[in-house]
Amino acid sequence: MKKKRIVFFVNSYAGGAELMTVNISKFLNPELYEIKFYIIGQTEGLIQQFIPEAFEFKLIQVKKFSDFLTFKIFKVLYRERPDIVFSSLMPINIRLCWASAFFPKTKVILRANNYLHTQSIVQKARLFLSYQFAYKLIVQTEEMEREHVEQLKLQREKVVCLPNPVNIERINNGLQDVQNPFKGNGPNYLYVGRISEVKGLDTLILAFDKVLSRYGNASLYIVGNIDGKFKEYYLRLDELIKAKSIGQSIRFVGFSENPYQWMKFSDCFVLPSKNEGLPNVLIEALYLGTPVASTKSVPVISRIVREGANGFLCEVGDTDGLAEAMINAVKLGRVHNTYSSASKEDFSNLFKL
Repeated sequence: MKKKRIVFFVNSYAGGAELMTVNISKFLNPELYEIKFYIIGQTEGLIQQFIPEAFEFKLIQVKKFSDFLTFKIFKVLYRERPDIVFSSLMPINIRLCWASAFFPKTKVILRANNYLHTQSIVQKARLFLSYQFAYKLIVQTEEMEREHVEQLKLQREKVVCLPNPVNIERINNGLQDVQNPFKGNGPNYLYVGRISEVKGLDTLILAFDKVLSRYGNASLYIVGNIDGKFKEYYLRLDELIKAKSIGQSIRFVGFSENPYQWMKFSDCFVLPSKNEGLPNVLIEALYLGTPVASTKSVPVISRIVREGANGFLCEVGDTDGLAEAMINAVKLGRVHNTYSSASKEDFSNLFKL
């Protein structure tokens, strides 16, 4: 039987949406599918490290998504003639749908990485005009499913709700022969993710300043890339840290291919985000038994985190509330994970045409 050809489009940064795209590609049987990646960015970036060696990847070179990306994706589709294309990042999703309109035999499978209510009227209009060309749209929560059906007028059978799977194999591989990376007596607080404004790191730093009045030996470790477009925000955070004179208690680790050693040994994982889709890092921290302190940036977090059992929550931007959640979370010790994810089969079944 002839293999189905699938092209995955992915941003060069290795964030949650990008890593989930790679994970989904691994769910597919290589005997049934021929898989190729196209990385979008100035270089192949961090994500190339996570693409399996068996998969070919190429670069679509752009400085920003508006640099004729739709036309460049069109050229890829014309050359590759894939049976299926996949993307998991909204700006790429939109352009992929527009380009695919000229290839009716190619099925477009998308994964939504954000909620519609956070988007501008103009962006919603773009999504309405583009997502009609999608074959399937994967969403992570019931709220996202309802938004996309009601606001974008998508057919209900086109929208599939699949909570993000926990990549247990990758986590377990990352924990082989690792030692505690933290120094000092703690408690040791941890953030893993992009160093960007939407992640609320300014709130985290202000909250941590208050935590230090309770736990003077506490440390905050921030794991994430600080280069490129994130550099300016990092410099603003650095000025805030200097203004509070708490630099001796905060360490920027930079990007880590293996954040799980940090998650496993931390006393509390903190997610201060202003907005999220379905936060993989929060789910992974809980899988490893680490209590969490998080903002209620999206409703699903209140279902993942059981207040007082595996973590504590606060409102977005509430510095005092986040500090209190961080102080209380470390008292829980190791916790039990109750998150229920979709299976590999749930995802692979979507690719059976």
